Amino acid sequence: MSELPSEMYKVHAILERYVAIHDKIFKFSLRGAIPIPGLFKPIDYGQHHRELDSLVSELEQLATSTSNRDGVPIVFQQYVTALLKTMQFLRNMCRRLYDKSQGDLRSYTMDQYKSDVATYEGLVEEYGALGSTLNEYIRK
Repeated sequence: MSELPSEMYKVHAILERYVAIHDKIFKFSLRGAIPIPGLFKPIDYGQHHRELDSLVSELEQLATSTSNRDGVPIVFQQYVTALLKTMQFLRNMCRRLYDKSQGDLRSYTMDQYKSDVATYEGLVEEYGALGSTLNEYIRK
């Protein structure tokens, strides 16, 4: 159990980087809503895909190193698994949005996007609920 706290900090650092990407994609911005020349910055889905791919790899390594290890709380493993699934889903969405931004307009329809956003929001709720449970466990 002595290694667990450092692994929890590593997962938290990954979470912070992931949330920053999430916010860049989904957070409302007046700058993005009103396309004023010189002020509008398009979302770089290719860059977000690459960053998420790196974060997913880091989290997969942490998940592997803590799985089935004595002393690792099951809620921590569940949280890491749920966070990993959420990040993988967003990474795949970014890939599809990048392809569309490169001219493949039929590759990702608005209906597919809306469906994916609904699925993604469900995944966010799932890892969030597990995060709350993990925080309660840590406080004890």
